[in-house]
Amino acid sequence: MKIEKEQEEQIVNFGVFEYDAKKIASILGIDIKEVQKEIDNKTSLVSRLLQKGRDMADYVIDLKLFEMAKSGDIKALEKLDHRKRMRK
Repeated sequence: MKIEKEQEEQIVNFGVFEYDAKKIASILGIDIKEVQKEIDNKTSLVSRLLQKGRDMADYVIDLKLFEMAKSGDIKALEKLDHRKRMRK
C-alpha cells in the first residue's frame, strides 16, 4: 500500500483514536482488506504509524496525569499508578 507523506500524520491520528481497519479504509478510500493486511504486518509503515499514534496518546495521558499528581491530585496519582501497573 502506497502511503503519501501527507497521509502519515493522518494515520498516526488514526492510532491515537484507536480506529479500526473499517474506519481507516473508509476515510482513506482504500479497500478494507488492503488496510487490514497492512495493520497485520507489524513491519509495515501503516502498522508502525498506528502504533506511534497509540503510544503518543498513552504518553500525553500519562504526562497530564503526572502533572496533576505533582500538584497534589491523589486521584490522578492513583490513575497513573494503575496505568503503569496495567502495562507490566
